[in-house]
Amino acid sequence: MFEDDKVLTTLTGKVNDLLARYEEICKDNEELHNQIVTLKAQNEAKSNQIARLEEELNKKTNETDDVLKKIEAVLNK
Repeated sequence: MFEDDKVLTTLTGKVNDLLARYEEICKDNEELHNQIVTLKAQNEAKSNQIARLEEELNKKTNETDDVLKKIEAVLNK
């Protein structure tokens, strides 16, 4: 009887340890998931900002090219 109680106590302790580790891992997993969601949102915002800046750069480049063409036209006259 005493041996059965000892085995049961040992198994109960190990099961409790496993449950505690499982809960800790679930918490860590949730934190990592939240970080991924945050990083994806930041990445999307940065991608949008890069696209906007590329558009502005292209617009400025086109404006510069137009001004340069006008200057060349004036100089060629």
